[in-house]
Amino acid sequence: MPNYGRMMVHRQLRVDNQPAVRKEDMERPKVSLNKSPIIRRLGALESYQIALQTLNLIRSNVVSCRFALPKRLAPTARHHDLVNEFERAVARVVLAHPHMQVGIAGAKTSTPSWIRLDSINLGKAIKWQTVKGGHDAFQKELQQTLSREADTRFTKFRVEPGWRIRVLRSEADTSFIEILLMFNHTHLDGVSCKNFYRELLTHLHASDSGLDDFSQASHNPFLSNHIRNLSPASALAASLPPPPEYILPFPVDPTAFEHFFKQEIQTPSSQYPRNVATHAHWAPIQFTSPDTVPFRSRIRTMTFPANIAEELVQACRKQGATLTALLHGIALVSLAPLRELVAKADAFAFLTPINIRKYLPSPDSGGRNGCNKKRFNAETAMGNYVTIIEHVADEELVGRVRGTLTESKYVSGCNFQPNPRAAEADEVLSEVHDLIFVAARRVRADLAVKSESCSPRGLENDMIGFVSRGVSDWRRQLQEEVKRPRKSSWVVSNLGAMEGKPSHSLEEGREEKEDGWSITRMSMTLCANVVASALGIAVASVKGGDLVVSVSWQEGVVDEKVGDAFVVAMEKWLRLVAERQRADGLMLFGASGRFDCNKVPKVPTAA
Repeated sequence: MPNYGRMMVHRQLRVDNQPAVRKEDMERPKVSLNKSPIIRRLGALESYQIALQTLNLIRSNVVSCRFALPKRLAPTARHHDLVNEFERAVARVVLAHPHMQVGIAGAKTSTPSWIRLDSINLGKAIKWQTVKGGHDAFQKELQQTLSREADTRFTKFRVEPGWRIRVLRSEADTSFIEILLMFNHTHLDGVSCKNFYRELLTHLHASDSGLDDFSQASHNPFLSNHIRNLSPASALAASLPPPPEYILPFPVDPTAFEHFFKQEIQTPSSQYPRNVATHAHWAPIQFTSPDTVPFRSRIRTMTFPANIAEELVQACRKQGATLTALLHGIALVSLAPLRELVAKADAFAFLTPINIRKYLPSPDSGGRNGCNKKRFNAETAMGNYVTIIEHVADEELVGRVRGTLTESKYVSGCNFQPNPRAAEADEVLSEVHDLIFVAARRVRADLAVKSESCSPRGLENDMIGFVSRGVSDWRRQLQEEVKRPRKSSWVVSNLGAMEGKPSHSLEEGREEKEDGWSITRMSMTLCANVVASALGIAVASVKGGDLVVSVSWQEGVVDEKVGDAFVVAMEKWLRLVAERQRADGLMLFGASGRFDCNKVPKVPTAA
């Protein structure tokens, strides 16, 4: 959806502070149709996500972590004990977070509600698989499982939680397990998954260190036949984290809102503007039906070792960018020159999801409408606390990229290879490197403007403010969206770097176990989204470990040749940036290894 706030943020705002929360949304019916206690109605973003799910416009996003096992649990003979301890640790995390304990009533209506689940069968929610063969066989099975799970729908909203777990073990190397957490975005966001793994690691570490009451038990008293009874409805009602619009004002400019409402809500799809230069005309929306067109996500993964990851971060610092902004710049120079897009895209719109937890009230502060309970801590809470920022690469910038990367110089259609006739190849690479960071600095400037838009009045002119006021029925709205042009070409979601060691071992004065639980690798994968960005780029890492970048798209919407060429180009340009940074570092220190301050380049300004 277009960012109607961006047109207003550079001048004096006339802010409509009318509450975005409707009174009826605050009222809690006593029971749902199946007699399950209702906790509250879904908020604006939650309602949007469940509508995507029930209309078959999205499936499952995945956050995966590789856990190194303690030596005592590595042998195959101890697999039962491993399963036992793992299930107990998962159960403890679930009990601490209400959004992992609830289902959804009225999922296919305009007023869906959270309901209490009586229990969760972890034997069903967690599936284990042992992979035969060596490293290559394991990696192949991991990618196949990832693709399969990303395309698996959540369907039993009323009786099952909005998450599931798959655990893979290698027959040849039993020293680790790969955990895939699939989540319904209605319940959780990427940061929620990060919090899940952090707490899971803490509980596993406690069990391994004998800090768990049941760590030495041969059975599992915390569970009964893999089933864990959940919190009573009264406790969930008191502790279920509220949606952001319940606890933070989202004021909008009345003029911007009027334009948004007329174009996005009232305009019939047949009359919707179709000649907007930034729209992704190269990847039109194709509404899928399980009975007609199969929904498949195409997923590609790039892995960069720790030294390259560090060089990329250093390059961003030197150039006045961030890793997220760099990935946007890389995406632009990877996609724009492809011959298949030249006639269909003169400019691009693209998106960045933003974690808004830092803007939400602290546990000690009073929340809006009395909804912020002292037990709510935004930083550790699991829920849906994300907003979206739209960026634009205009015709001028796209023209500069294409003017540098023409067929005669570097690329030819989807075959991303150096042209051997290009004597000026090094010059071209330098020009592309500069353009990458021109785009990256523009993105960073957009992100800075968003950060500055949070005032004592709330988060101003944000997407949440527009949709919470303007959209009353997300199913009806999305049924119109699928008939309109796709607005965004790509999205970059950066989960950041996670600490791979348990929090206990990081405390000063504590001795770290050499063979205890730890996280050695993390990745995130976005499933295809029928109505949102054509290409989904996700990045995650463990501190000091590999940087993992995944790219996904909907089969049949993005030509596979285009998708593969895009991924190949991204990897080449990312490695180029790292190589340039490495070369600059060698130049600064010289052959003597001494730092030469006279060779430090100035940070460029945004172009």
